[in-house]
Amino acid sequence: MLGNSPFFIIGCVRSGTTLLRDVLRNHPRLAAPEETHFFRWAEPFGGTPYRKMVSDNRVLKRHREMDGIDESEFQMVLDQSISRADLYCRYMQLYIKKNKPGAQRWFDKTPQNVYGAAMIAGEMPAAKLIHIIRHPMDVVSSLRIGKVVKVQSVVGACNYWTEAAEIVQVIKMAYPHRVYELKYENFTREPLIEIEKMLAFLGEDFKPAIYQHIETKPISHNHENLFSEQESHQIERLCRRWGIHYGYLEASSEIE
Repeated sequence: MLGNSPFFIIGCVRSGTTLLRDVLRNHPRLAAPEETHFFRWAEPFGGTPYRKMVSDNRVLKRHREMDGIDESEFQMVLDQSISRADLYCRYMQLYIKKNKPGAQRWFDKTPQNVYGAAMIAGEMPAAKLIHIIRHPMDVVSSLRIGKVVKVQSVVGACNYWTEAAEIVQVIKMAYPHRVYELKYENFTREPLIEIEKMLAFLGEDFKPAIYQHIETKPISHNHENLFSEQESHQIERLCRRWGIHYGYLEASSEIE
């Protein structure tokens, strides 16, 4: 039955979440819409502020248009729902009906849903979480370049990365068997190996032929052209704890 065992791709923006979603969409059983953000905001479901955020946000309206769901259909789904989980299930059923009728399982890719990861785990006991993580220097560089999301402040960009990492660590302690992590760098260099391991975690069949056409080239930025020496040291200092944990920074390195 649709909705019994969905999964969510979460993490920090600019970490490869879109690439991962687009690759997994190739699986015949799996379907995913554009970003929804239903678990992102810290407002109670059913209240006016939450309804306004999901209804009036210009980007989310554009996403629904891309999903083939008009605003009257969305408002009907929203009116019928009694929780975020209920809203997801109703929205996904409509999305699959319109876009991929043969799919048997839905998933969502909204990096910022990491802020609602505890609610996802609580409201949807069968749901799993996929966390993709990328070197903090490349994430902060991408945010400064700003092709999709622009964050000029080093502190703001670093906290995009560190806050996601901290939340995921807490969720992993509470639900160790429901969280799967992979590195952007490994995924882009050896996609078939990483896809096979991830699908095994999700309980889905892996057929290499489905993914032979995909292109996953790791992207790294020229940090020296983007940051001063002082800013580079600041990034390493602010991201040090989880940078060491994930093997991106040396534990013995001296950060002034």
